[in-house]
Amino acid sequence: MGFIGAIKSVLGNYANFSGRARRSEYWWWTLFTLLWAWIPLVNLLLLLVFFIPSLAVAIRRLHDTGRSGWWILLGLIPVLGGLVLLVFYCIDSQEGANAWGLNPKGIGNNLETAAPAAATPAAAATAAPAAEAPAADAPKTAAEPQA
Repeated sequence: MGFIGAIKSVLGNYANFSGRARRSEYWWWTLFTLLWAWIPLVNLLLLLVFFIPSLAVAIRRLHDTGRSGWWILLGLIPVLGGLVLLVFYCIDSQEGANAWGLNPKGIGNNLETAAPAAATPAAAATAAPAAEAPAADAPKTAAEPQA
């Protein structure tokens, strides 16, 4: 994903905290926000405007590595938390599907690694019961042949 594509993707998913984000999407967005940070008058306004999309892409990036978005709270720990998050943002995507969707790179997205469909109680209640085999010690009826 290129620079412009990443910016469009993040702004198109402005407040989308579900799904996955590739490393390139996350790092191109980070570069974009850092480029705007050098303009003093625009800095505060853009900080407010870019806060939610930056948070959303960071959480989607954590999802891509197979971690919950709650790991973002590590950033509250001075120095060490930021370093751990930096490592998480730099590691490669989890292959195949995970709890947050298919791999955005398309690697490992085959039927064997696809996430199973979520079972709902309504679906389980409407499923047909499995046919049971007769018990071995059950009495034979007249319709059943005698051995």
